[in-house]
Amino acid sequence: MSRKLTLRAKNAQTLVLSGMDEFLGSLMRDIPLLGTPSSGSEGRLFPDPTGGREAEADADWREFVRPELEDHFALNRDVVEEDLQEMRDSRGGGLEVEIPRAHLPQWIHALNQARLALNAQHGLGERELEEDTEVSGEEGLVLFRIQFYGLLQEWMLSLVDSL
Repeated sequence: MSRKLTLRAKNAQTLVLSGMDEFLGSLMRDIPLLGTPSSGSEGRLFPDPTGGREAEADADWREFVRPELEDHFALNRDVVEEDLQEMRDSRGGGLEVEIPRAHLPQWIHALNQARLALNAQHGLGERELEEDTEVSGEEGLVLFRIQFYGLLQEWMLSLVDSL
């Protein structure tokens, strides 16, 4: 049975993302983990503001700004993870998850974190991300994840303006 992936308003406070099969459900469950900084993604998630040109400014940023940014990123992932714990089978078939409208900013940020981390960990460049290049295997799955998370971001960003 074919399903249609939808993001709709349940009421004024809650959105529902539905129509996911197990594969898309697993991609959703991976968002918090993928957005967690690792040795392969820290440079992309927390780049030094001057890129090494001003060592003192970069050191100050790492000491005073980065810890707060890390806490913000962790909060985003935690909110998304909590929402995803409520993912369930829907009456219409497939999986669905309710997303409180108040959590949209955290979802948008967590999706972006996951996309940035995937890009950095797999060394993807503009060509792979923007051109129609034929890929398969792990690289194909990575590109699909990035595009899927980007679609979800786009949907959610379009709803932020209507709040």
